[in-house]
Amino acid sequence: MWTWILDNAAALSVALNAAMLLVWLAYLQLFLTSIRRSNRAVIHIDMAAGQNEDARCIVTNMGADTVYILGVKVDLDCDGDAREALVTDVLEEDGPLGGDFRERTNQGPLAGGEAMDIGSFHNIVDRAAMRMGEDISLTTCHSVEITVVVAAQQAHRLLGGHKRYDITRENGALRFRSEDILTRQITSGRRRRQLARDIAC
Repeated sequence: MWTWILDNAAALSVALNAAMLLVWLAYLQLFLTSIRRSNRAVIHIDMAAGQNEDARCIVTNMGADTVYILGVKVDLDCDGDAREALVTDVLEEDGPLGGDFRERTNQGPLAGGEAMDIGSFHNIVDRAAMRMGEDISLTTCHSVEITVVVAAQQAHRLLGGHKRYDITRENGALRFRSEDILTRQITSGRRRRQLARDIAC
């Protein structure tokens, strides 16, 4: 046995070194995967304080790193017509922002684990109507989809999330419900390029 080992010492050394290299590569892959997951931006959109038109729409950065909210987009299905508009700004005024800019816009940094109230669903639809210059009533809408676009990874990548809420009427009141508990993340290159064009308009 020892004679065989001594005779094949060079080959065994190469095999052991190759095995060690594979082990280290596996550890490196696990380490890089863990780093990517911890740095991945995950946007969550949810409803708070009720399920009616006065319920608040809450956006949370579930990632560890700070992201920058670039835009909030709303898609409406009203009487079979699809409409979309950017509703990032809270007030449509021409004056300088002044004071706390977050009182006038949803654009800006959002730290890891931080949440932001972007307004009630009624307010969001009103902003969309103002943007489009149309008179839109929630009573004519069947669904509203909220999309939040962020710059992540030190503003090197465009990401985001979206969630759709179906609108129904119960006992004379509007109700908003989503089939998705979690927010659908936007990661595909094609969708991110489309969002870049949307928020650039």
